[in-house]
Amino acid sequence: MKYLNKNILLGLFSIFVFTACDDIDEADRITEGKMEQHAMMEEEVTLEVDGQSFTYLDRHCLLIEDFTGWRCVNCPNMANFLLNNIEKIYPSVVVSLHPAANSLSNTDSDNIPFNLSCTLADDIANTLAGSNVASSMSLPAVSIDQKAYDGQILQSGDTTTVYNVLRAIAYEQYNSYNIEQKPYVNLAINVEKPSSDNFQISTLIVPEVNDHKNLLLQLWLLESGIEAYQSTQTGIDRNYINNHVLRMAINGNQGETISLNGENIVKKHTLSLDGTNYVADNCSVVAIVSDPSTHEVINCIEIEL
Repeated sequence: MKYLNKNILLGLFSIFVFTACDDIDEADRITEGKMEQHAMMEEEVTLEVDGQSFTYLDRHCLLIEDFTGWRCVNCPNMANFLLNNIEKIYPSVVVSLHPAANSLSNTDSDNIPFNLSCTLADDIANTLAGSNVASSMSLPAVSIDQKAYDGQILQSGDTTTVYNVLRAIAYEQYNSYNIEQKPYVNLAINVEKPSSDNFQISTLIVPEVNDHKNLLLQLWLLESGIEAYQSTQTGIDRNYINNHVLRMAINGNQGETISLNGENIVKKHTLSLDGTNYVADNCSVVAIVSDPSTHEVINCIEIEL
């Protein structure tokens, strides 16, 4: 990788601890106001592949999967924690998942005036944490890069402990990929709109420092700006805005296997919003490349439609 500045390592080392249960003093945390001194300058790369021009930043982004629910009073606090303690510090792609089988998140009833739940969220939870876990899992639950910590990929439970585990995982993943150059790939997405509700998605996979042969590519559609009811610790917020909500898979719920041989790969897919009430201007596409044997995310990227 070609970075202009790698001085972030020393600053982050003094702030992020490896022990999950140690509290971090508020004065020592990186905040939005302190970001400039820790910012890394990633190199922008443009490639011509298969007659298309793709541009990407040479970096690893964290995938933050936030399993949440509108009846979960603690979920807004988790969303705020992720925003201020992970998203604003590390390059990240955030996905908000509302399992359809969970009583805290299900919105399939005709009596509920909004729709957030998605059976794909159930499939993802069950894949990461065991069959049928989606229906009984405690919310909120969070995965960062689908990375196991003490044998668990989904982190939930005591709030303080979970917060510190997530900080530790985020630091470890950022350091291992962006500083130590753990094997990774780069990603870019081009979107074309041949008609009002149909889109052509072209995903570029660029092997960098790579020792993987077969990886999993998943393409998801997200939608933001969705107003809905949300339980909070102080009551019901009837105008809560939900962002980056998982809506559907573009290349199948299980994704697809890609075989790397050192060459750049372009995968093309069609996305149709026909028959949905999704607002295209509020939607984005996320591409995720992971190791199918461990589920760990190698890289991810998000682009607006």
